[in-house]
Amino acid sequence: MDDGFLIRQTLSGNRNAFRLLVVRYQRPLFRFLGGFGLGQAVAEELAQEAFLRAYGNLAGHDEAKAKFSSWLFTIAKHLALNASARSSQRAPRVYVSAAEWPSLDSAPGAHEALESDERRTRVQRALQQLPEILRSALVLAYVKELSMDDIATIERCSVGAVKSRIYRGKQLLREELGTED
Repeated sequence: MDDGFLIRQTLSGNRNAFRLLVVRYQRPLFRFLGGFGLGQAVAEELAQEAFLRAYGNLAGHDEAKAKFSSWLFTIAKHLALNASARSSQRAPRVYVSAAEWPSLDSAPGAHEALESDERRTRVQRALQQLPEILRSALVLAYVKELSMDDIATIERCSVGAVKSRIYRGKQLLREELGTED
């Protein structure tokens, strides 16, 4: 069942259809919110709030303008940014656990695994030094593996702006990590 069918079913009164959407997007949304460096309890509350807002505004969602997932993640992003601003009065820090970065080695030995962990830790530290707007684009593109169109929808900018942010973010990461990486 695609999202459009489930949305139509929900709008016609079938609440179980929306439950299927929640089940489908619950984990990805929670991981996404965790990327903002929020505590687990806050991320859970924000995920629940994002689903409630999506449910309440479902009739206003236009599948032709944005996929349901992009729309839901946009709601969640705004909730996370607001929560981060309220709690710290500074830009939110997107946190990506080392386990989320794709592994380059299929079956590394102990030495290779240690080097890989050290590399991930260095990348994580360098990523945290980037401005939030660049960090967010990189995380959405390379960790969450979203398309440029989906990222543009979530970030509320053009695809060209997303590409520019990713390019600039990669440049700054290279500078931070040094030329050997």
